[in-house]
Amino acid sequence: MVPMKRIFLFAVAVLLLNACAVQAPQHSPSGPVGVLMAQADQQAAKGEQAQAIALLERAVRIEPRNAHAWLRLARLHFSAGDLNKAQQFARRAKQFAGADTRLKRECQALLDKVSQKLNAIG
Repeated sequence: MVPMKRIFLFAVAVLLLNACAVQAPQHSPSGPVGVLMAQADQQAAKGEQAQAIALLERAVRIEPRNAHAWLRLARLHFSAGDLNKAQQFARRAKQFAGADTRLKRECQALLDKVSQKLNAIG
């Protein structure tokens, strides 16, 4: 009976460790990343895209799996005409979106816009 108990406890431990290893997708952040994203939004609204991009780059260095920050960064690069970075960052946002289907749709919509522009360029 003791070996069965050990096997059971081992199986439970493995399941618990696997559950801990899975990271949930990043949602709208709070704390320092939330502040940086809010500041980036303010800078972008004032037309200061370079400053907004710099703030979002700091945000993704702090939280590299934050899909919302990556998508905002992708949108700014798209607006600035940097289609390659827009595509790269939108893909990264989609990768980190997890089960958030709305966010994945937003990422895909931006990727579609980027593809259209790239195809138009030739």
